[in-house]
Amino acid sequence: MAQPLDPEHPGRFSSSLVAGLSMLACFSSERPVQGIADMAEQLDLGRSTTHRYATTLAALGYLEQSTARKYGLAARVSDIGLSLLDSMVVRRVAREHLRQLRAQTGHTVRLGILDQSEVVYVDRWQGSRQGQYAIDVGIGPGTRQPVYCTAAGKAILARLPAAEQNELTTKLKLRRRGPKTHTSKVALRAELEGIATEGDIAAEDQELLVGRLAVAGAVLDSTGQPVAAVELAVPAAALSLNALVANLGPLVLDVVGRISLALRQSHDQPSPPATN
Repeated sequence: MAQPLDPEHPGRFSSSLVAGLSMLACFSSERPVQGIADMAEQLDLGRSTTHRYATTLAALGYLEQSTARKYGLAARVSDIGLSLLDSMVVRRVAREHLRQLRAQTGHTVRLGILDQSEVVYVDRWQGSRQGQYAIDVGIGPGTRQPVYCTAAGKAILARLPAAEQNELTTKLKLRRRGPKTHTSKVALRAELEGIATEGDIAAEDQELLVGRLAVAGAVLDSTGQPVAAVELAVPAAALSLNALVANLGPLVLDVVGRISLALRQSHDQPSPPATN
């Protein structure tokens, strides 16, 4: 199995831990159930070794075995994800602002962060407007979506330092997801430049899926680096893209500004004095 060995500290690197964590990463919404042979092939391990790791993870409560002798993720795995979400400063700071934006607009509001070439949604406040559920189904906390075809992803990309943005976009593989997905990197880079220079509103026009429009703005830390994005999604039947940008875009940017300020203030607060 290919492993990211640490040449500076080879004695501190645990290949068994890598294999165990990699096994958990084998499971996805597309492949929620896996047999030993499936996992062995993905991990490039022998079947007996794969079975030993799977049995260990099942005993610890991270995998569960079905009557068909196949494995799936167990509920305990979610404890790790929820603990991570609860520990994220930006999520804690943003929650009330996201709730207020949802209440103000009636549309679904999300907070996304960048993870390599994907946006990971770490919070969602579900809207109740007509047609909203159809464009929101399957896009909840923990969901990953391509960075190039989501408003949140483009909002973050547009505010990255030029070298970092160029490196990331160069590696992207632009696959069509919705009827208007970008398939040209030249067009994508031009849009990112426009976002950064013409108001910081990123728009999504049925690029992720048919019938979904969205706008987003980047949350910035004290150094001006994007750490997250606030995204508001609406059904295409409810508003035109121009109306969405003009009417709801400023509300998103206002929320983004307030979250960015609160995030900086939370980092500026002095630590409590040590007690004896």
